[in-house]
Amino acid sequence: MNKFIDEEDIYNETFEKEIITNNLTNISFKNCTFNKCNFQNIKLKNVFFEKTTFNNCDFSNTQFIECNIKNVTINNSKLLGANITNNHISKTTVDNTLCKYINIIDTKTKELTITNSDLQESNFFNVELNKFKIDNNNFSKSEFVHTKLNKINFSTSNIESIKLTPESLKGIQVNSLQALDLVKLLDIEIVE
Repeated sequence: MNKFIDEEDIYNETFEKEIITNNLTNISFKNCTFNKCNFQNIKLKNVFFEKTTFNNCDFSNTQFIECNIKNVTINNSKLLGANITNNHISKTTVDNTLCKYINIIDTKTKELTITNSDLQESNFFNVELNKFKIDNNNFSKSEFVHTKLNKINFSTSNIESIKLTPESLKGIQVNSLQALDLVKLLDIEIVE
């Protein structure tokens, strides 16, 4: 469905089971709700989402380029293989969402919270994580490159086989079992 027109502003709308097949550019969505909508395999460029909620939506393989995401809630959705490049994300919550293979590149975040979500084999490259909160997520085999994780608490999340650059590792908060796994990243061998 090609319901949206580029360069328009959409306010106070609810969308149910929409299938979005066209790329979206220069559109603003404010105070909107999307329920069971499909955004698969499209490009969102310079799209502004504010005070918007996504419930059971599918963004698999969607490209978010230079988007502004503010006061957004994403629940029970899919961001499988999504590419998020040069975005600004603030005061946003992601819960119970499938985010496997997601790529977040050159993006700035402030007050982003991710809970109960699967981010296996995801990539974070040059991401600013300001007031980033996580709880009970799966980050196994994910990679953090040029992304500072100082004071970010991963203790309740799975970080098995995580890959970190030295600047990403500094100050990360983990539990004692996770700390033993991270020692491997430093090429330290524990001898008993």
